[in-house]
Amino acid sequence: MDMFQYFLSHQAENTSAFSDIFRTAKEFHQLLGRKSYLLDHYLSMFFRLIIQTDFCILEEKIYQAVSDLQKKILVDLENNNGSIPMFDCQEPFTQQELSWTALADTLLEQALTDFQNETVSTYQGTVDLVDLEQTEEKLVELLGKDVWEQFQQALIQCFLPCSLLQLFWQGFIIEITKRFLSRDLETDQEVFRLYLHRFFTEESS
Repeated sequence: MDMFQYFLSHQAENTSAFSDIFRTAKEFHQLLGRKSYLLDHYLSMFFRLIIQTDFCILEEKIYQAVSDLQKKILVDLENNNGSIPMFDCQEPFTQQELSWTALADTLLEQALTDFQNETVSTYQGTVDLVDLEQTEEKLVELLGKDVWEQFQQALIQCFLPCSLLQLFWQGFIIEITKRFLSRDLETDQEVFRLYLHRFFTEESS
């Protein structure tokens, strides 16, 4: 695999154009007749959810999540109660970064859970999610489940090539990776090298 090319590639195999969405919506209007207002209402709510994806705010949320978890790590290190892995190093900063490395899976999982819960709460203030679900159910009854799900899939391909959770996930992974690359002042070694060395030492002992 050409890893760098993978960084730049467009992952979605099937994509929908805006014109496809509006062409299908026009066909639905004709099928729905006087109840076409349901489709307009649904699309209005869907579009309002899409524009909630503010990348500046998302970046702030990533930094806030990192800051909150960093404070928790510092408290756990100060208490030294066995809730966090300890490493044999002189620099407190290196100890913190090694803790991030050792707990990376747990920290990522916690950040994703917190973000998802917070996002649902925020979206409920923007769009009535119950109304969205009920409107969707009415459209399924009128248009048929298969037809409606195909349209939804086209909406997702066109407007959500990356979900909000995936964007947050990628941003948080970048912040964790920065800690892998931070350097220990004593040895001038990158943290991930020190972490790997610990495993080599444990295996050989």
